[in-house]
Amino acid sequence: MAEGKKVAGKKVAAKKVVAAAKKAPAKRVKAKKIPPPPAGPRVTIVNIIPKSLSSEINQDSEPNIAVNPKNPKQIVATAFTPDPAGGAMAPLFVSSDGGATWTLNSIVPSDQITGDISIAFSPATNEFYAGILRFPAPPQETRLSILRTDNAFGSTAMTVVEDRLGVDQPFLIGGVSNVGGLDRVYVGDNDLASPAPKTSTVDVCLDARQAVARFQALRVDAVAGSGQNGPQVRPACHPDGTVYVGFYRWLSREGDWQGNTLVVTADAVLVRDDHGATGAVTFADLQDTDGSPGRRLAAGVKFPFHSTGLGVPGQQRRGGDLAVAVDPADSAVVYVSWSAVETGHGHTLHLQRSANRGQTWTELLTIHEAINPSIAVNDSGKVAFLYQQLTGTAAHPRWDTHVQISPDAAFAHWSDTMLATVPADAPSVARPTGFDPYIGDYTGMVSVGRSFFGVFCANNTPDPANFPQGVTFQRSHDMTSRKLLDRLGREVKVSIDPFFFSVTP
Repeated sequence: MAEGKKVAGKKVAAKKVVAAAKKAPAKRVKAKKIPPPPAGPRVTIVNIIPKSLSSEINQDSEPNIAVNPKNPKQIVATAFTPDPAGGAMAPLFVSSDGGATWTLNSIVPSDQITGDISIAFSPATNEFYAGILRFPAPPQETRLSILRTDNAFGSTAMTVVEDRLGVDQPFLIGGVSNVGGLDRVYVGDNDLASPAPKTSTVDVCLDARQAVARFQALRVDAVAGSGQNGPQVRPACHPDGTVYVGFYRWLSREGDWQGNTLVVTADAVLVRDDHGATGAVTFADLQDTDGSPGRRLAAGVKFPFHSTGLGVPGQQRRGGDLAVAVDPADSAVVYVSWSAVETGHGHTLHLQRSANRGQTWTELLTIHEAINPSIAVNDSGKVAFLYQQLTGTAAHPRWDTHVQISPDAAFAHWSDTMLATVPADAPSVARPTGFDPYIGDYTGMVSVGRSFFGVFCANNTPDPANFPQGVTFQRSHDMTSRKLLDRLGREVKVSIDPFFFSVTP
C-alpha cells in the first residue's frame, strides 16, 4: 500500500506539473541579433564631356580638380581640353550641382588650350587659383602663369598674377591655405630657367588676394643632384602654417631620351617648413639622417623617363610618380606615395605614412604596375588613395582605376573600389590624331568634410562592364550597342575623356 500511495502521489504531482506548464506562458528565447554587413561607400561617377560636345574626339587627358570648401556644390575640373570655339581663352569644366552636370567655361588666359594646369580653391574664401603652362610661348620655351579669380563660374577672364618662362609642371592641389585671414599659395614646379642644379621649386605668395600678388620662387632642394630634378614637385600645406613639399632629386641618367630608353636614378625627398616659408631660411625644418635638409623617403630608386607612350605598355609614358597629403586635423601626420621600377613587379607605387612630421615612415600599401597616385585625407582622418593600374594581357591590356580608403585607424583593412576598367590600347597615341600623355601624368583628388572628390582620365567606351559602380554619361551614347554618338545619332570614335567621381565612406 505504501508503494502504491507513492506511485499515486507521483502521478498526481506529475499531472499538476503538466497543468501548470499548460497555464504558464511559453518562455521566449530572444534571437541573437546579427549585425548587417557594413555598407560600402557611396560612389558617383560622371563622364564630364557635355552633351553639346558629343562629337568631340579629343585626347582630354591629364586631369585636375578643385572643390569649393565654402560651397561643395561648386566643383571645377580640368584636362587637355581645347576651347570649342577656338578662342583665345582655354576652358574649365564647371559644376554647380556637386558634379551631377558639367559645362565648359572658357576664362583661362591661354590660346585655346593650356599645357599642364593645376587648380585649387581657398579654404576660407571663394577665391580660385590656377597654375598653367600658358600659350603662346616663345619657341622651345615653357611659360608659367599663376592665375586668380573670385568667380570661377563667371564670364570674366582670370587675372594673371605671375608670368615667367622656363618652368615645367606647375602643381597646386594641396597648395593653398588661409592663415590669419590671408590666402597663402604654394605652386610646386620644376624651374629650368637657370642652368643651376636643384631645380625643384615652389612659387610662394603669402597674401595672394591682394591687388598686386607678389610671388617668390624658392628652391626647395639644398643638395646638388645631376643637373636637374624631376618635374614632380608636390606641395601640401596645413592651416597651422606647416608646408610639406615632395620631389625627386635626380642623381644620374642612362639611356637616350629621343630613343625613349632614358632611365633615371633618383632619391624621393620630402622637405618641410614649419612657418609657411616666411623665414629667412625656408624648407629646412625636416632633416635627413646626415643632417642635410629634407628626408629621403627612398634612396636610389630607378624609373623610366619616357618621351612618348609609343611602344610602352598601356601607351602611357612614365617618368616617376609622386603624391603628398597632410591630415587636416594634425600637421604631424603626412602621407606620401612614390614609385620605382622593381624587379619582378614592374612600376610599383608605395604609400607611406608618418605620424611625427616626416621623421619616420610606415608602409601602408604597395601596388604593382600602377601609376598616377593621388592622396586625400578627410575631416575624420580617413585616407583615400587613388591610382591607375595596368592589368590584362599584352594582347588585351586594360587600365583599372581604383580608390582605396582606410576604414580603421590601424590601417589593417582597406576598402577597395574599382571606379573603371577600360581598354588600354585605344585610342592610339600615334600621330597625327594622338599625343602624349595618353591618360595623363597625374590624377586629382581632394576631400571636403567626410567626402572625397576626384577626377581621372580613361578610354570613354560606354560599356556598363567598364564601370562596376555605374556611370553617367553626359555626351550622347548608347550603352546597349556600347557606342558614342553625335547629336544626330551617328557613331563617334572612342577617345580619352575625364571622369569625375565622389566617394563618401
